[in-house]
Amino acid sequence: MGRWIGRVLLAVLAAGLFGCSASGPRFSEMAGSMPSLGENEGRIYFYRNSILGAAIQPDVAVNGQVVGTSRPNSFFYIDRPAGTYRASARTEAEGTIDVVLRPKQTAYVLMSISMGLLVGRPEFQRVSEAEGRKELQSLAYDDAFASARTAKASTSVPSAGNAAASTPPSPAAVSKPVSPAATVAAAPLASAPPPAAAAPAPSPAARPPAPAPPEATPFAKTSLNDLRLLLQANR
Repeated sequence: MGRWIGRVLLAVLAAGLFGCSASGPRFSEMAGSMPSLGENEGRIYFYRNSILGAAIQPDVAVNGQVVGTSRPNSFFYIDRPAGTYRASARTEAEGTIDVVLRPKQTAYVLMSISMGLLVGRPEFQRVSEAEGRKELQSLAYDDAFASARTAKASTSVPSAGNAAASTPPSPAAVSKPVSPAATVAAAPLASAPPPAAAAPAPSPAARPPAPAPPEATPFAKTSLNDLRLLLQANR
């Protein structure tokens, strides 16, 4: 009876451990199809090869971004531009490690859980390439955060308004000539100036007096006696 109970408990424990582990392909199965690195990129492998503290599975963040989970018998990796990165995980305490990544370099970080007061504490350890590749062979790939792991350096994304403003015009719009008639038709018509106000007619009182007509003959003001004298003198 005791042996039967022990076997049941062992089966339950094994099922629990299997459920806590990653179910992806083994490293040995996918090593040949791993994506290549860019000229200024490096790769960091995180792996956990022990079932100690299997129920404790904290998230792993790199420079504040969650990139994976510390699961027993599993691994994951991230590709990043060359630089310095800090990996961290937290339960009742926080474990951290700084990794300096050079172009085309591959780094290996061993994850583990140590005993704590209430729960296990996450730990990180940098290992050599030979040791890391050897221990990775039988571990399963955890792809739960694959999109975050392959994310490159952050870049600014133009907003919808900026994107519309920065979109170059189509070749047809650039090369199509614009006729002068179309330019004139497209230009807004200038508003005509208002008509000048008519000058007010002067009032009769303000008009200057008309000049007197010239005298018709030099004799208009000559008296009749003077005319007779002139006529007699001319005889």
